[in-house]
Order: sequence, then C-alpha cells, then structure tokens
Amino acid sequence: MAKSMQKMLLLAAVETVPGTPTVPVPGSNAILTRNPVFNMIDGEQVERNLMKPYKGNSGKLFVGEHRKFTFEVELAGSGAAGTAPAWSLLLQACGFAETVTAGQDVTFNPVSEGEPTLTMYGYLDGTLFTVSGAKGNVSFELISKQIPVMKFEFTGRYTPATETGMPTGVDYSAFIMPKTVGKTNTPTFTFFGLTACTSAFSINWGNSVTWRDLINCAGAHSPTRSPTGSATIELPKADQANWGEKVRTSEVGSATLIHGVTPGNIIELQMPKLLPGIGTVSDDAGIAMLQLPFDLMPNQGDDELVIICR
Repeated sequence: MAKSMQKMLLLAAVETVPGTPTVPVPGSNAILTRNPVFNMIDGEQVERNLMKPYKGNSGKLFVGEHRKFTFEVELAGSGAAGTAPAWSLLLQACGFAETVTAGQDVTFNPVSEGEPTLTMYGYLDGTLFTVSGAKGNVSFELISKQIPVMKFEFTGRYTPATETGMPTGVDYSAFIMPKTVGKTNTPTFTFFGLTACTSAFSINWGNSVTWRDLINCAGAHSPTRSPTGSATIELPKADQANWGEKVRTSEVGSATLIHGVTPGNIIELQMPKLLPGIGTVSDDAGIAMLQLPFDLMPNQGDDELVIICR
C-alpha cells in the first residue's frame, strides 16, 4: 500500500542526559514543519576490493550508520513577549543558549559548548523513523513577499524504521501565524550602516555536524562553526557605499534586521561584525541588484548572531 506524503509528523524532545533517548509525545512535543525529509539511513559503504581470477564487484560493507532529518519551520514568535517560541529547543540544539526575561523578551546567544541533544520521531503515514543524540545546523531565509523560515538539518543515532500508525492528540497551538517579508512586516534592516531596499537576506549558521564512529564511542559532534550569509540589495551609488573598496580593504561592518511589528511576534537578528565577500550584480526588473556574501565574525566571542524574540 502506497504511503501518503501528506501524512507526516515530527516530534522532538530535549534529552535529560545527552545521547540518552527520551520519548517525545504528540501533545507537547509536536513541531509544525514544512518540507520534512526523514532519511532512511546515512553512512558509508566500504569496498571490499577482493582479488579474484575474474572481473566483477567484490561487495561493500556499511559503516558509520546514522540518520539525518531535514525540515523547515516558519520564523515567528510565541505570541507573548517573554515567552520562548515553540522552536526554541531546535535552536538550542544548533548551538544557542536561551535567556528568558519574563514579560519582555527571549534572547538566543551562541555557545561553544554544552548545547543539548534531541530525540526526534519522524512519522511518514505510520512508518516511524527515529534519531537520538541529535545535533543540528540552522539557516535563516527571509525573501521579500515570502514566509520567513528556518531550515534545519539534524544528525543523530540510527534505529531501524518500524510500523506504528500515526499518533493522535497532536497539539500545534504553540506555533503562531508568521508574517510575510516586506516593508510592512519587516520594518528595520541596516547593513553596513546603509538602509537599503532588500529583496533577500539569509544566514547559514555553519555548524560542522559530523557523525563519528570509533571504538568505544559513536555520536554526533559539532567541533566548529563558520557562519556565513548573503544580502541582495539595490546597488547604491559608489559615493554612498563603495562595496568593491569594502571588500578590497577587508572593512568590517554590522547589520540588524527586525521582522514583525506586534509584541510577541517580533524577531530581531543582531550581527555586530560582518566581513564582506565578493559580490555580483544582477538585473531585477531593470533595477541593478547587488548580491553580497559575508562572513559573520565573533566580536567578543560567542556573539556572531544574537536573536531576540519580543
């Protein structure tokens, strides 16, 4: 019997002991996603390379078995200032620490150690795929006239898929309606001191998540991160902002983006130190647009990107 791609569900819960599986429940651990993909298995196949008196394959052995989940989550707040958004646990497992100021805001700062791990259940029309000890990477994508999203990729321990049926009692009430990107809902964007007409902005947090399988130990590791981003803006006059010179002289700058205007659904991205890369100019309906890549640099350390929900 065919499986329906319309019947998918993701549950995620923080592990009390990192790497020790917990059991997420549909009433409190459901994640409202877009485009979820639960890999069958990930790893490597090692060639046997046997010598025989005739041609042909020697076969392969599978090593380093693990599993990846990829999915998108809409970028929106919790609906109440000072209350953590429902996607908080996902961001924490990507290397951020949560600080709640009751009735005011929730701030996410980068960390270099101690991030939690997750157990995740992915259901595809009754087939259950699980990962435990999962760590992730996140990308932020804000495109004009589109819904802003966070794109996640998690890597965790593999277990064989099972047939269980779809859970009941799923609760998505913690996820609120997002606002589309544009002048009305995205009131602030400054980039190297310039308030520019912008068609797209993105950040890839650049967590280097790998699966290590050694004697006596196996698990997901994130030893480093290299966050990068891209902004597509209307090309300014050279005497207003000369981007070629900024790149040539390795000039650093900052950026701030605020999306949302209603308390409880305002997301601010603060980037104190950016290093521009080589940009490209393109035509957008007769308007010259500059797509400028950049690296997010630490300022004092663990501060390349600060996310404030208020």
